[in-house]
Amino acid sequence: MIKGFIMEITIEDLSETNFNDHPCFKYCKTTERTIAITKNWLRKIYSIFGPCVKVAYIDGEPVAMVQYAPMDIFPHVENSDAHKTIVIHCIFVPDKRYEAKGIGRRLTETLIQDLKKPHPYLDDGRFEKIVAVAGKGRHGPAGPVEFFYKMGFTSVKQLDQNDVLVEFRLKP
Repeated sequence: MIKGFIMEITIEDLSETNFNDHPCFKYCKTTERTIAITKNWLRKIYSIFGPCVKVAYIDGEPVAMVQYAPMDIFPHVENSDAHKTIVIHCIFVPDKRYEAKGIGRRLTETLIQDLKKPHPYLDDGRFEKIVAVAGKGRHGPAGPVEFFYKMGFTSVKQLDQNDVLVEFRLKP
């Protein structure tokens, strides 16, 4: 990338037509078995909820993603508001050349805007909030807490010395 050039970022939902663009399949050393398991999980979530990964492209190449799902899809969750809550599992920008370039922000902004709209999973109702486990002084699990604060998320609970549960309230 040449300094001073503006990057054209496009965001698309991951689907059967672009499944292999999942950044983990392209950038992470993983086995075919792991890829198959991940694809099957994504298909299952897609059949229940719809798209659960947004991919950022620069010049047609997948460079980042945000992966998310409704909280009540996970069997161990017993929250009264889980059905109307989205969990961000991961915001992943694997190539260091693209870190701090606004790509994670664009992915998250696009997700927020999409989740403010009526959704078929809720019989055209609306999601109420997005939550994530953010890392303090580190990148994970979903991303660094400082990033989420800049995006308007607030702390809900300190989970341990490294992790904070953050949330973003969705308003139509």
